[in-house]
Amino acid sequence: MRKLLYFLPLVCLFTACEVEFSPNAKWKNIPVVYCLLDQDDDTTWARVQRCYLSDGSIYDYGQISDSINYPQGSITVSLLAYQDGVLKDSMAFQYGTRNIDSGNFASAGQPLYWFETKKRLKEEYSYVLTVRNAADGSILATTDPISLIKKPSAKLYSKPSITILNEDDTIGGGFAFYDNTGTSSTTLYCYMKWPTMENARLYQPIVRFYYKRQGVTEHIDIKCPAVSSKYNDTYYSRDLFLNDVRDRLKDDTARKQYIPRVDLYLTACTEDLNAYLSTVASGSALSQNTDVYNNIKGGVGLFAARRTHLYMRMPSDASPGERGLLYHLMNLGVGIY
Repeated sequence: MRKLLYFLPLVCLFTACEVEFSPNAKWKNIPVVYCLLDQDDDTTWARVQRCYLSDGSIYDYGQISDSINYPQGSITVSLLAYQDGVLKDSMAFQYGTRNIDSGNFASAGQPLYWFETKKRLKEEYSYVLTVRNAADGSILATTDPISLIKKPSAKLYSKPSITILNEDDTIGGGFAFYDNTGTSSTTLYCYMKWPTMENARLYQPIVRFYYKRQGVTEHIDIKCPAVSSKYNDTYYSRDLFLNDVRDRLKDDTARKQYIPRVDLYLTACTEDLNAYLSTVASGSALSQNTDVYNNIKGGVGLFAARRTHLYMRMPSDASPGERGLLYHLMNLGVGIY
């Protein structure tokens, strides 16, 4: 029995409608395409490869680069920008390679297609990704137009408001934990709110926590609970925050100087990417059937948009006592002072 398989890169995304292939069907040139647009990134990357058939072990064939990769120069990848159905911009991706972690598939010299899109992606445009046969110009795979996530003029917001004077970190309202019930509860929270973004389907707030280790400023990113587009705020408990910090730093007990500031980041994604994220955790093993979201015409994969650079820098609460963040960080046993 011949088996048809395509490689699902962990760096990209997909899910929701089932795509079926007959294992005994005649081989077809089926591209596998992954690409995410983020207008704040300076470069847009696309991963393009192909499905393959094998009469033996699918794992053996996966280790052969020619089974999954198009030869250099055999295809072209382009990004087309439209406004009200009128073509406004065309971007031809360049060919490059990058090694990936070893595993069931060929790992050395994997093709990646890229284009410098800094300040070129426009919120008022919609975008189509197209893969063509370089020999005759025929379309191998394309997509419906997708819209970008529009960044509002308003900013991220956190409460309660605190003021910390620390060199250049006098920024007004700051990051602190408080009792949101008004009942002097021992469970404290940080509250974050953000403006609604057009075309966003899922929000992921992130707290970037800073410290100095041997004189070098370092940081860890703590993910808050993801929030659907029905809401534009979240509460994040102090205990959960502290547990995350301890888990991230537990293997490094070297002395670390507390820096009284944090960055709040907000990542947002479109419906296509949200569909992938909502089901990928329940994906089956490689050898089993699985439902795969597909918005690539003529192929399989994902073309979607996200936004990762809405953020605000603010001071964090270094006040003494149990309500101060530093007090609890010093008691985590991870070397913070």
